[in-house]
Amino acid sequence: MFLPARRVRGVWIALVLLGLMPLSAIAVSPAHKFPKCCVWRVTNAKAPFYLVGSIHALSKKDYPLPSPYEVALRESKRIVLEFDPGRHAEFERKFEAAAKYPPGQNIRSKIDPELFAWLRKNILTVKADPHSGKSARVGGFESDLCYKPWWIAQHLAAPASYSKSSASHGLDNYFVDHARMAGKEIAGLESVDEHVAVMGGLSDRESEFMLRDALTRPEDGAKDLIRMYKAWRKGDTDALWEGDTRLRGQAPTIAARLVDNRNVKWVPRIEAELKTGKPTAIVAGALHFSGPRSVIALLQKRGYVIEQL
Repeated sequence: MFLPARRVRGVWIALVLLGLMPLSAIAVSPAHKFPKCCVWRVTNAKAPFYLVGSIHALSKKDYPLPSPYEVALRESKRIVLEFDPGRHAEFERKFEAAAKYPPGQNIRSKIDPELFAWLRKNILTVKADPHSGKSARVGGFESDLCYKPWWIAQHLAAPASYSKSSASHGLDNYFVDHARMAGKEIAGLESVDEHVAVMGGLSDRESEFMLRDALTRPEDGAKDLIRMYKAWRKGDTDALWEGDTRLRGQAPTIAARLVDNRNVKWVPRIEAELKTGKPTAIVAGALHFSGPRSVIALLQKRGYVIEQL
């Protein structure tokens, strides 16, 4: 884990609080006051078929969910997420491996020298082994030069966006937990390797952009989360799409890699699920169902009739 060098004890607590506040501090209105949700039904499918836009971090106050989410979960015999959560341990192992440079390479030669100098001066590393019972070890930035910029960016920004506490209440986990209890089938749109490659395949330049972005916009990141959360609660896909405008403008290849390119790959797989005639819910990040190149738009071009609930 990487932390700003100043106020080592206080920074981690502050970041965690930032992660919890946007979700728990927003007043949650009763479900019936939201005319639309990030749930869609394919009305000309052989069997009940739902597209569910997820937000990966929620609070207890967001439950119970508005009824369309519960209907999609209840009526589906198969839940398909971005990748199979049953292979999460494999994903974590491969994801961290993808975050490291090959032997003989490190971040020093991969990023702008001025940025590297700033990181050395301002960033510390924290290594903790929860199984050893020992206190976390704090070291200088140079103790972990093997990690790529995008990995460092995630560890700087993630606590402010999705804390462990709020992520545990995320929509994905809710669907998975209830699907397992009910004995439903669970699968993924992507293989583990494909899911790893979304971030692991970033170029050096793209990776450095993500790190600079995390360092220069920590407060804006929390504000973005609030805006996206509010849009998700209202089923407002236009607002969700608008919230991604900055990234599409400044780093279009990254934006496409995270959303549009995956949508294109997913649609034939979703169509294959549709043709099975099995009641199914596709659960993915809400942004995948927003904008002109969304999963919804691509399915509509193939003749599917889709209704937002």
